[in-house]
Amino acid sequence: MAARIESHLSVLYEAPASPQLDRLVHATPPLRLRAGEVEQWTSEPGIFVAVLDPHNDLRRFRAAALATDDPDYRPHITLLHRESVTSALQAEEAWVALGGERFDVDFAVTELVLYEESGGAWREVARPRFGHDAV
Repeated sequence: MAARIESHLSVLYEAPASPQLDRLVHATPPLRLRAGEVEQWTSEPGIFVAVLDPHNDLRRFRAAALATDDPDYRPHITLLHRESVTSALQAEEAWVALGGERFDVDFAVTELVLYEESGGAWREVARPRFGHDAV
């Protein structure tokens, strides 16, 4: 049985050591982003909302956290994750229902939820808030 992956916006796939990341998140104002069009992956089952970074907040945060710019990173909000799909029909039905939708909504990321894999399961380990130290 596939694991269920909830909807989420992946900000980082790998994170620096927790104290360093906590300091960076607390010193960074909330990330101003925009939800765009619903799209699907072409290489695997999965549906997502494209995320635009009109103020470069996410790009700057990622560059500071990772000390590099990853040109392959594509910001998105996962709606249907490949590991949550139980059949090809499920992914097809979801695409029929969601394909072509467009949100065009601004939003802010105010906290970062960090997970770690342990014993084949994911567990939350921290939840630092952006701009905690900002005035």
